[in-house]
Amino acid sequence: MSELEPGSVFGRDFRIVKALRAGGMGAVYVALQLSTGKERALKVMAPGLAADPATRDRFVLEAQAAGRIESDHVVEIVTAGVDEATGAPYIVMELLKGEELGDYIERVGLLPLGDVAEIFQQIGHALEQAHHQGLVHRDLKLENIFLCASRRRDVAFTAKVLDFGIAKLVAESKQTGTQPLGTPLFMAPEQTDRRGRICPATDVWALGLIAFRLLTGSYFWIDVETITMLLRQICVDPIPFATERARELGVTAPLPPGFDAWFARCVSRDIDARFQEAGECVRSFAELVTAGAPRGGVVISGASTGGLASGFTGAATVSHAQGTTASIALAATGPALVARTGQPGVLAEKKPGSSKGWLLGALAVLVGIGGAIATLGRSHGEPSKLAAASASSSVSAVPPAAPEKTSCPEGSLFIPGGPMFMGARDLNEDARPPHEVTLSSFCLDRTEVTTRAYAACVEKGQCERALEEVSWPGVTADKKKRYSPFCNAGKAGRGEHPINCVAWAMADNYCTKAGRRLPSEAEWEFAARGSNQRKYPWGDEAPSAKRLNACGKECALWGDKHAEKHATMYDDDDGFSATAPVGSFPAGAAAHGVMDLAGNVWEWTADYYAPYTEAKQQDPKGPATGDKRVVRGGDYFAFQADWARPAYRWKTEPASYNHAIGFRCAADPG
Repeated sequence: MSELEPGSVFGRDFRIVKALRAGGMGAVYVALQLSTGKERALKVMAPGLAADPATRDRFVLEAQAAGRIESDHVVEIVTAGVDEATGAPYIVMELLKGEELGDYIERVGLLPLGDVAEIFQQIGHALEQAHHQGLVHRDLKLENIFLCASRRRDVAFTAKVLDFGIAKLVAESKQTGTQPLGTPLFMAPEQTDRRGRICPATDVWALGLIAFRLLTGSYFWIDVETITMLLRQICVDPIPFATERARELGVTAPLPPGFDAWFARCVSRDIDARFQEAGECVRSFAELVTAGAPRGGVVISGASTGGLASGFTGAATVSHAQGTTASIALAATGPALVARTGQPGVLAEKKPGSSKGWLLGALAVLVGIGGAIATLGRSHGEPSKLAAASASSSVSAVPPAAPEKTSCPEGSLFIPGGPMFMGARDLNEDARPPHEVTLSSFCLDRTEVTTRAYAACVEKGQCERALEEVSWPGVTADKKKRYSPFCNAGKAGRGEHPINCVAWAMADNYCTKAGRRLPSEAEWEFAARGSNQRKYPWGDEAPSAKRLNACGKECALWGDKHAEKHATMYDDDDGFSATAPVGSFPAGAAAHGVMDLAGNVWEWTADYYAPYTEAKQQDPKGPATGDKRVVRGGDYFAFQADWARPAYRWKTEPASYNHAIGFRCAADPG
């Protein structure tokens, strides 16, 4: 089938107005639907792919599946089928008016944090609905997010996700030429392997990289001189924290507190350690955004033209109302790169004219890692140029939020304050009744205090030496012999494990000497649960061996050897029969990135124990006196799932030197 000419009728009901774009999968046209008088986007499959009956059938099935996604943030599918005259499969969609997100940020620069959160909430709804139906996008990128004028009064724009199912269709096709499995700059490691496990968490990887791009104006990957260098970063090299990469790129725009942990959970190479679907991911991102975060910088005019419903992957042009054309291709980063003729997989710099804008030509390469086929395209502008552009864009007109102290000590994370119902009705009596509290913002250590850090305080003469054996009121000689080996102080190889076997006063003194303090139990619970009262730090999903160090198969085996039978919280082996190095379970991180708030060791809080009341409170600190202190979070021997819940309270004598109790510090923001 040749290119459709303007004025010709396709599928009996669609008169071709003009071509929008063309690529390896086919072509997209503006077409007038004769039966309704409305302009539509008509997508027609390329003849090479259409020749395969199985591919044609999948094309239509994908369109039908995408049409079932119940979200205002997915392009409406009008109809789909196979044209009788040409045998070409086609999809007819709404014709959008607006701008691709990639083009928009090139034009205006960095977006206000509140607008980024709004974009994520909207596209997250589309992806969540798709994931619930078993659909994975597979090629999520800035060019597949379209900003339209909103039809609602309370939202300035509507974001739509484009091209559902197209990447899956390509991956399953029998074509062996230049069809991409994804866009490398947003491609997850499993997409580099034809046998890789593709699931909703594959889209989560891309969401993390998109968020970094929107908040910094830069792409995350930096070495892209060859496809091999790029894929090495994706699949092999250690992935730095987002803030570290931002500093490396010279980005001055601050990332929101807690972004490091959120981003790390998005781009974990362990699929099971990522957010498991987009809804969970974007809800966690929303918790990083304070209520006063600036927004309102995104303005999309309803008169914008040149919009499209959805495009095929590959280079093309889009005609705009002004009569100019703009190249459309896959997103990329770094210097301008194009394929060198005769050297597959090698890229070279290209500087078109005197412009510093960079262009990546389309490149399909058979990659050594898993035999992946990948396509590189162009970027929408130099990252530093984007950052500079933000100073003169419409974003600068948005009034900044009232300044808030957000500086935290090294190793601590900023926790924005807010309301919470503390406690839970379905837990032990000490956790009842739930009552309303409001917390001011505070800082909390990302991990428990390590044995190495505590030993350094001892060396300075500022901290009392930790015991190497357990001691608490009523401890028997048998228990002291059994549990003392679990005390970490003085044990080789446990420097990065949490310090334990320290009494409350020792923990309090360490934090004080460090210029910090123990957290109140309200602060501890708020950091772990948030205002939405998560059941566990990571969400409402049941505990597992990937989320925390508690009592699993390894714990039961230890009990069998020591004549101490243990029930288990989960059936799998979490890899640690005692404490684990701090931060070993990123999948169990709380929303702001605080690690190990469930399992490993219980943690001292600042508060004496007292029963709850129903009275509303602001920054509660507990009673002034008492005979027991509150500990939170469960430990490596915990076998009841309730013990891993942040709302669960356990009280014990402050003079206890317990193998299952450690601590972390809090601070007031500076």
